[in-house]
Amino acid sequence: MLFPISPADYLGRFGRTVLGLFLFVGLFILPYSLFWLYSSGDVALERVIERQAQGDFVIFGSGVSQDFVDYKLALYTKVKPKIVALGSSRVMQFRARYFRKSFLNMGGVAGNLPVLRSTLDAMLAVHVPEVVLLGLDFWWFMPKWNPDPFASEPPTSGSYRYTLASLKKPWARLIDGKVRPEDIFAPFFSFRDDRFGIMAQTTDDGFASDGSWYYTAETTGQKKPFDYAFLDTLKQVRYGIKAFYHAKPDEQAPSSRHLDAISEIYCRLKSRGVRVYCFIPPLAETVYTAMRAREAAYPHLFELASALKQRGIPVLDMSNPRTLGSNDCEFVDGFHGGEICYLRIIRNLCDQWSPLLGYVHVEAVTRAISLWKGHVAVHDPRVTSLWEQDFNDLGCRKHQKEPSR
Repeated sequence: MLFPISPADYLGRFGRTVLGLFLFVGLFILPYSLFWLYSSGDVALERVIERQAQGDFVIFGSGVSQDFVDYKLALYTKVKPKIVALGSSRVMQFRARYFRKSFLNMGGVAGNLPVLRSTLDAMLAVHVPEVVLLGLDFWWFMPKWNPDPFASEPPTSGSYRYTLASLKKPWARLIDGKVRPEDIFAPFFSFRDDRFGIMAQTTDDGFASDGSWYYTAETTGQKKPFDYAFLDTLKQVRYGIKAFYHAKPDEQAPSSRHLDAISEIYCRLKSRGVRVYCFIPPLAETVYTAMRAREAAYPHLFELASALKQRGIPVLDMSNPRTLGSNDCEFVDGFHGGEICYLRIIRNLCDQWSPLLGYVHVEAVTRAISLWKGHVAVHDPRVTSLWEQDFNDLGCRKHQKEPSR
């Protein structure tokens, strides 16, 4: 017998099953997702901004979106800082406690020159800071990365909303193994009111109230680094891919048009009375050495400082971490230095430009470098009780208690 039941009964049962699934999703799964996202603070941008702007130490690490320009601009509008760190994710390790005046880290808002310009326009429309620490990524100056540096590319917005895509996130992260099964029930017993977003709730990763980022999951060994032992970055250098594109022999690098674009941005800031301190952020020593071995492929790095100075833009080239006294142990991955590395940058900027001394707690900077050299971050119990590990297995010695002062 082909069908144990008649086709009509089979179709009826199938239809009732499908209807039941839709009702289950509509009456339980989606409402629970809404409750879960609200409780975790994943899309609670207004609540986050309010708490962080009033000085509470809270961490925002969303699992819904990593496109956080709108978050940073909203925080900037509320705080109106005197001092700003501006650039890509490679400037996100500057922290407010080392500055004498109000500070906000706007790192991560500029993946290329057009977005840097549009974000800066949005910033200046609401407030003009006194000081900007501007980190320049060498790949910004290659047409391969961004063909038209003068293109109109407005800042992103609306990344943190209740949409069908965001409502699916808790379950998608569960399937991917990024959320433990017990975390699905966390709204009832373990979500904290000083953490917003599932990354912040589960691993203490995210943005602090000063806009700086904590890489807690990786540095404390809760998860294996994506760029373990810098192998992914070294692969990019070897094959000339992603941000580590190789310049061709007949290719102008750095590009004149891209240099024109940064000159226009720099002059726009200076014309508003802003003190601008430009620097080229460091690479991990292993990565820098690998790039030096292919020097002809990277004129957009090794000739960038000279090209900028020829256009009247003072800049400190700190791409080589050895010039800072830093090493691989102070790096999260191949091209993201940690807090201690960036304290060394602050000290070098002050050595180069004395007016910056009035904005920096130099003694605090020097003391932190002395106590935490070889680390990615200064241990802060407000962030985590866990201690930094040798998470890249580089043979780095890490404190497991507060160092003697």
